Amino acid sequence: MKNKEFITKTFKDEQFVNTDFSGSEFSECVFDHCELSLVNLTNVGLKAVTFRNCKLIGVDFTKCTINFFELVFEDCLIDTCNFSGLPMNKTPFIDCTIRECNFVGTNLEDVVFDGCNLEKTLFHNAKLDRADFSSAKHYAINPVANSIKGAKFSLPDAVSLLAGLDIELIN
Repeated sequence: MKNKEFITKTFKDEQFVNTDFSGSEFSECVFDHCELSLVNLTNVGLKAVTFRNCKLIGVDFTKCTINFFELVFEDCLIDTCNFSGLPMNKTPFIDCTIRECNFVGTNLEDVVFDGCNLEKTLFHNAKLDRADFSSAKHYAINPVANSIKGAKFSLPDAVSLLAGLDIELIN
C-alpha cells in the first residue's frame, strides 16, 4: 500500500499489521473497526482522517507529513503510539484508552480528551493550553514540565497534578 492516494475511502473491519503505507496520502478517510499495528507511516499524509473503534498499537505518527495531519479518534485503543512533536491542536479524542503513548513536545492546545483513560501516557514539554481533561482519567501531567494555561480538569483526578510538584499531601 505504498505511494497510494485514498480520498473519502472507508476501511472497515480490516487488519493492517506491519503494513507499509509509506508515501501514501489519506484524505477524508475513515478507519472503522480496524487494527493498525506497527504500520509504517513514513511520509504519509493524514488529512481529516477518523479512527473509529480501532486498535492502534505501536504506531509512530511522528513519521507522517505534518502539513497533512488532521485526525479524529473515537472509541479507540491507542497503545504505545508516538505523537511527539506533532501539531495536534484541536484533535478530538473521544472515549479512547490512550495507554503508554508519548506526547513529548506535542502541541495539544484546545484538544478534548472526552472520557479518555490516559494510563501511563507521557506528557512532557507539551502545550496543553485550553485542553479539556475534565472527563479524562488516570493522567499524570507535571504542570511544571508542560504548559497547561486554561486547561480544564476535574476532581478527584486533578489531584494528580500535584504529584509533579514534589510536595507532601496530608489527608
